[in-house]
Amino acid sequence: MGFEHEEGRNILFRFAEDYPEYTILSDPDIDGIFAASIIARTFNADVSRIQYPKPSEMDSIRASKSILIELPLSKGLTYVDNNVLIDHHGTTPFIALYNGSRKTREVLFNSGFRSVSKLVFEVLEGLIIFDEKGNKILEAIDEIDSGEIESELAIKMNKAFLLNSMREDRRKELTHMIYEMEWDSILEWVENEQGKWGLVESRVEKLRESVKKTGGMLYFTYDVTDQFEAAARRILMFKLEESEHIVLCIGLIKGRPVSATIATRSFDLNRFYVELRKNENVNAGGRANIGGIQFKQDIR
Repeated sequence: MGFEHEEGRNILFRFAEDYPEYTILSDPDIDGIFAASIIARTFNADVSRIQYPKPSEMDSIRASKSILIELPLSKGLTYVDNNVLIDHHGTTPFIALYNGSRKTREVLFNSGFRSVSKLVFEVLEGLIIFDEKGNKILEAIDEIDSGEIESELAIKMNKAFLLNSMREDRRKELTHMIYEMEWDSILEWVENEQGKWGLVESRVEKLRESVKKTGGMLYFTYDVTDQFEAAARRILMFKLEESEHIVLCIGLIKGRPVSATIATRSFDLNRFYVELRKNENVNAGGRANIGGIQFKQDIR
C-alpha cells in the first residue's frame, strides 16, 4: 500500500472514530452508490446512514459530520462543522478534511482513478475483498464513470442504471445488493433490464430530431417525468459532445423548464456555475465538463 493510500485510510477511520454518528452523503450515480455501499460495509455501518441528495435539494443541504462522496462545494451544498470529501474528478484524486468551507487536510493520489469506487476500494485494500464477479462489476463501473464504456458488462450495466436512475427504490435495492456483495443478484438485474432498452433507442431518435443549434451550442428538451426519455437524453448528450459543441439539455414538466444539464469539452464550467448561483432562483453545480442546473421556480 502506498503512503497516500495509508494516509487516506487513516483520515477515514479517524473521522469515523471522532464522529460515530457520521452519515454518508453521496452522488446518486452508480459510481457513488457503489462507493458509498462499500464504505458502509467496511465500517460495519448500517445502510440507513447512506443518503443520496437530489440535485434539486443540493442548495438546502448542510453537510455536517459526513463522509461526502463526489459532493464538492461547487455542487451548491454547504459544509458545516467537520466533513471529509472523497473525489476523483479534476486533475488529482483526493481525500480531504474540511472545517466548514476551509480545507484542513488533504491527501492527493498520484495515479489517476476513473471512478471514486476504484479509489475507495484501493484505499480500503485488504479490509474489503471482492471475488471475480465483484471485481468485474467494479471494472464496469470504472468504464461507466470515465465514459469509456467498452466491455459488454459495462454497456449493459450502464443501460440498466439509466433505466432506473430516477427510482429511489431501485437505488436502495442496489445499495443493499452491493453492501451484501450479492453479485449474482446485480448481474441478474442487469440482464433483466436489457429488454426495455428498445424503448430508449426510439426516444433517442425522437430527441435527436428536436436538436437545435445556436452559435456553438446544441440544445434540446425532454420530459423529466418520462424515465425512458431521461435515459435517452443522457445517451444523446454523450453522442453530441463528440462534436465539440456545448450541449444543453433542458428538462420539462408539463412544458415548463425545471432543470437542465450542460456539457462541454471546450472550457471549465465551474465559473459558469458560480455566475448562475448569483440568481437566487437558480442552483447549479457539477464537474468541470458536465453539470446540472435546477430552477427553484417556474420560468415563464
